[in-house]
Amino acid sequence: MRKKILGIEDICTVLFAFITMGILGAMAIKLAFLGPVAQTMKDFSFTDIFYHVLQENGTADTSHVITIVDMTDLPSREAIADKLEEIEAIGPKVVGVDVVFEGLKDDTLSDLRLANIAENENIVFSYRVQDYVDDSIGYSKEIHSFFTPGMKAKEGYTNFERRLIGGLKRNVTLRLRSMGQDRSDSFVWRVASVFSDGQIAELQQEKLAVNFRPTIFRVIPSDSIQAYRDWIEGHVVLFGATAELADRHYTPLGEMPGVELIAYSVQTLLENSQVRTLPVVLIAVISFLVVLLTHIMRKQYLRWGQRLTTDWLRFMLTSTFFVGLLVTLWTILLVWIAFLIFYFTGYNVNLGWAMAAIPFLGGAKEFYGIMAIRSGQ
Repeated sequence: MRKKILGIEDICTVLFAFITMGILGAMAIKLAFLGPVAQTMKDFSFTDIFYHVLQENGTADTSHVITIVDMTDLPSREAIADKLEEIEAIGPKVVGVDVVFEGLKDDTLSDLRLANIAENENIVFSYRVQDYVDDSIGYSKEIHSFFTPGMKAKEGYTNFERRLIGGLKRNVTLRLRSMGQDRSDSFVWRVASVFSDGQIAELQQEKLAVNFRPTIFRVIPSDSIQAYRDWIEGHVVLFGATAELADRHYTPLGEMPGVELIAYSVQTLLENSQVRTLPVVLIAVISFLVVLLTHIMRKQYLRWGQRLTTDWLRFMLTSTFFVGLLVTLWTILLVWIAFLIFYFTGYNVNLGWAMAAIPFLGGAKEFYGIMAIRSGQ
């Protein structure tokens, strides 16, 4: 008699595997000594693997739109004003200044020059929000440049996703609440909007998933601006420090300066290449089907192996080690399929739930068998 490929016992086995995974996951969250494990699981994303593969294979493209001018070594506001005027004279499409000029200085002439530069239509200055209170108030403090109050200077906040504990920077904040008011003037969005002549509409979502597909952004030393005019004219120019230790962030590509993180974010907006995530319900359905398919393939393989007439071959091919090896190769294939989907469509098919449940299939099948015997089935 031919045995069924799919039965109620298969569905129950897969459900038991997910229940086991869920229980262990809840334990990792609740138990203090498993806190680091839970945090690592929470911070993990399949896109990290995908970016790493692209980075290791040397597939980085060079941006022909965004250029970074490094101002790390500029010693004063006078020097900064000199360089900004030099950049503006070349004719960039937009200049994003990742510097906040807090308060007036003794050099009133340089302060006046910076205020005059801020009046240019194609320049965007940054500001920061700090000291988060609660969802009603949001952030309680805003740090602006001294020349922005009462002026028409374009500015935007540079804050990325708010994280209480570490974590990789994956999302740029497009909307936040500060001093009891909703803010949508993100620095990244303003720079992209000016470059596109306002073609990028104000986005309603709170966060934008940055696409970290490896890209080389040309960096111009502040003393070599004239030598690289072609990298500036008509470009997005981001003016910021690349070697400031206090402004470095961990990303899926490793540690990078804040100005480069902004560059990836602006590029994502301009190319409309944000990472798209499937709805949770759809991810749950896909995960269940993937684990069910894995279970059926494993079961059919074992049935085939048990029919082998050669004892040593049957023992070897149906051993726990060999079956585990085949399941591992299968999961690697699944990751590569998810990678290809991401590479060609930009959708992140997160198989984390499925990958976590698959190792429990063997134990779940035995548990179902015990339960079935005890219930008299």
